[in-house]
Amino acid sequence: MAEARTAGELNDDTRRRIIGGAAACFRRFGIAKTTIDDVASEVRLSRRTVYRYFANKNELFSAVVSQDFEDLSREGRRIYETHEFGEGLVEVSLVMMHRVSESPALAWLFAADTKDETFETLFGGPAFTSLVERFLAPYIKKAQERQELRTDISVADAVEWITHLMFSLLVPNPMITRHDDDHLRALLRTFVLPGLAPVSRRRSRRAAN
Repeated sequence: MAEARTAGELNDDTRRRIIGGAAACFRRFGIAKTTIDDVASEVRLSRRTVYRYFANKNELFSAVVSQDFEDLSREGRRIYETHEFGEGLVEVSLVMMHRVSESPALAWLFAADTKDETFETLFGGPAFTSLVERFLAPYIKKAQERQELRTDISVADAVEWITHLMFSLLVPNPMITRHDDDHLRALLRTFVLPGLAPVSRRRSRRAAN
């Protein structure tokens, strides 16, 4: 016989259900046009119930973005834990590009005309870099210990540079035509990874080529 679920567990389920419904509405109607009524209808709950969990659409948008980032973090951890750091960076870059293109909330967040306002609202500006540093720092330190990454690069500098790289890939640029995954892998391996690799690895790679 199944155990009775606590009120907290049921509340968590309802919250996740609302977030999932909001994500579906954002995909269907767009961020700007989605209303709390749309979300309530999507998840078959009353407006009052939705407002019990989220004070307004901005809070709901933040929750969807946070959920998307949690999913990205899980996938990113799996990649970094099963690849050398440089190759992990390449694959995480590709995953992020795909996830941002698939998620209306993330696409809105990284849009060139809204990113400053939305990042400041959600993360408080520099707080976003702190989040990235907490995520990346353990992998950067391990990579340096395994001689996969230059030891003369500080963790803070590596995080700042990788954040610049990710933004350049994720913020839409009408002057750049998107290429397939293999082409982007080749670009990152050619122009990005050599700057991160220790001298001995760069020499080995040139000799192998």
